[in-house]
Amino acid sequence: MRILLAALATGFIWLAAACSPGQVSPSEFRQPLPEPPVHEAANAPVPSRLLSGLLSSVQTAQFRIVGTEMAPGPQGQIRSTVYHVDGALTIKTPALELQPWNDPMTAGPEADIDGRGDFVMVGSDIFVRPNTFNEWQTTNTSDPYWGVFADINPALWQEGGTSRVLGEASIDGSLSWVVQVNNRFGRQFKAWIREKDSYPLRYTASWVNVKGMTFYTNAIYAGFNSAVYISSPEMLNHGVANPGAPVALPSGSVTIPDVEFDCTGTSSRRPAPHNKFVVVTVVFLDTGPGQISVSPDVWRLYGDGVDAAVPIDDGRPALLRTQILRPGDRISGALVFEVPEDAYQLVAVGHLVGATAVMGAGLPMLPNGTLPCS
Repeated sequence: MRILLAALATGFIWLAAACSPGQVSPSEFRQPLPEPPVHEAANAPVPSRLLSGLLSSVQTAQFRIVGTEMAPGPQGQIRSTVYHVDGALTIKTPALELQPWNDPMTAGPEADIDGRGDFVMVGSDIFVRPNTFNEWQTTNTSDPYWGVFADINPALWQEGGTSRVLGEASIDGSLSWVVQVNNRFGRQFKAWIREKDSYPLRYTASWVNVKGMTFYTNAIYAGFNSAVYISSPEMLNHGVANPGAPVALPSGSVTIPDVEFDCTGTSSRRPAPHNKFVVVTVVFLDTGPGQISVSPDVWRLYGDGVDAAVPIDDGRPALLRTQILRPGDRISGALVFEVPEDAYQLVAVGHLVGATAVMGAGLPMLPNGTLPCS
């Protein structure tokens, strides 16, 4: 999902080459959440009063998105699949955060290295990333694709141009006004606002890609006025560094020059059955002007069935030890992780002062059916 979204946000570059006309049925691209019937109402309020009442009654909200996204099909087709993702928003200081989308290609949850989602809006700034291992990119609410998600926050609805009330509808037994909003960027969406308390119940928007296929984004709101705080993400992660490539720190660098597996362990500790040790060598170089704090406890290992594995002490002399480096110091030490025997595509993450080091720690692949500890 996240890779596909990154392509969408940069202009659908690869989509033009895929999906021959006539290969995909239009039924693939249907609204996953049908709209309740709308009835005309003689006493409908003007949109400005309706939106004003919403902003005065709601400070925060939780929501869930039910939407459609692109998914690969046979013979290079582009298809549509339904996804769900949770989020939270604040109104007074406009902010919104979506939790990571799970990747449909691997059918597994995305690694959570920092407790943040992959879409954060604070004010008019939008921060997006393909997944937690990658650095944040910035855009704003005028972006034609990411703006659809920004508009989930009712704090932006008041900024629209022409809006109109379409009528009344019932959502889960609650009478709601249905408002069509044309915001200042030309995007159009619908919102369902509950009559009794002006709470938003639903948001629905659609967007069309370069092949004329229509995709949908629906938000269902709940959990109003609970404690929510959303801040801008720390821009400490500069993406995955390859083995041997240094990651810059405020006072030097850290590098992973070597990764190996160990099936035997030491006299102090051996791997459990069907597990192996992964030995990651890290090198810290302090070039100044300040000090570097070194600790094995800030490192985790991810990938291939490995989710935030912590370093272990297996008694080997070369283990990385907690220490403070001063300008001119260079130290090397080993981080040892116990992982499943068949884990290879790995990423080491170090939450260091002034930087998040995300470093490839892949192991050599063996022929199919061959395990390193057999």
